[in-house]
Amino acid sequence: MKKLFLFVAVLSLAVYSTAQSQGIDTRKFIEVTGSAEMQVPPDELELEIRLQEYDNAGKKVKLDVINAEFMTILKKNKIDTVAIQFNDLYSANWYWWFWWEHREEYYQTKSVNIKLNSSSNILKLVEDLNKKWVQAIRISKSSNSKITQYRKEVKIEAAKAAKTKVAYLLEALNEEAGNVLAVEEVPEVNNEYSYWYRPANLLSNAIVSAPGGESVNAVENVFLIKVRYKIKVKFAIK
Repeated sequence: MKKLFLFVAVLSLAVYSTAQSQGIDTRKFIEVTGSAEMQVPPDELELEIRLQEYDNAGKKVKLDVINAEFMTILKKNKIDTVAIQFNDLYSANWYWWFWWEHREEYYQTKSVNIKLNSSSNILKLVEDLNKKWVQAIRISKSSNSKITQYRKEVKIEAAKAAKTKVAYLLEALNEEAGNVLAVEEVPEVNNEYSYWYRPANLLSNAIVSAPGGESVNAVENVFLIKVRYKIKVKFAIK
């Protein structure tokens, strides 16, 4: 029995020495992930609008005519027409050669990007753009001027959520957390997930409220920006 005990002790010492020589952390630890999210109203929005020529009583209405009517609608809705960007959807050289040969048979299309702010009424604008020559409208970008600050706040709350989680987990095991050994930000695959689809693994430990005054400069009648982060923290166990 003494020989067996001595053998186990020597073996344990050998394993410990090997772990130390290889730089393996032999301390007891627990690793948890905390998450938090915030819903932020955008104060700047970009719309992508696709314009297309169409047939009117057997006659093609061309883009230059459509563009004039389009600009009138933008000015009516107090949209800054200086900052808009026109992007031809088919700018490749091969397309233009093909289009020139068949220009009377095809309806030319182009894409326009416009910026909206808190003074813009997006519902009124979309209503005015309910025209035959508008092929599609989509929100290409939504942003908030204070988004960096809000990301920081959400990350802090995620770290706090991790601390709270480790406290009650170790309490259930009659243990206590020690010093923080490591902190890691976990990349989010889709940080701005849809409002109506919330998979179980995307439910956050903490919900952070955006400042109340933020809605003053917000673009109304659009989806909120979802800011969500996960922080993985490694704690020593005392």
